Amino acid sequence: MRKRLFWLAVGVGVTAVVVLKGRELYERFTPKGVVDQIERTRSGLFEWAGEFLATMGEAMDEREEELRDALGLDE
Repeated sequence: MRKRLFWLAVGVGVTAVVVLKGRELYERFTPKGVVDQIERTRSGLFEWAGEFLATMGEAMDEREEELRDALGLDE
């Protein structure tokens, strides 16, 4: 009896996981889900590009200052 109850509980748990993951996959591939994925990717890309350009600008300014100091152009 306990063995059957155990396997029943395992079956219910596995079924619940499969249903939940199946719904996630279904939602992901609906037109609204695809649009949401594209928007998340686009916003992430814009954030990454902004951070990259800010870091590059700071590095360029630092290097320019180093070169000016090394060549004595600020004097």
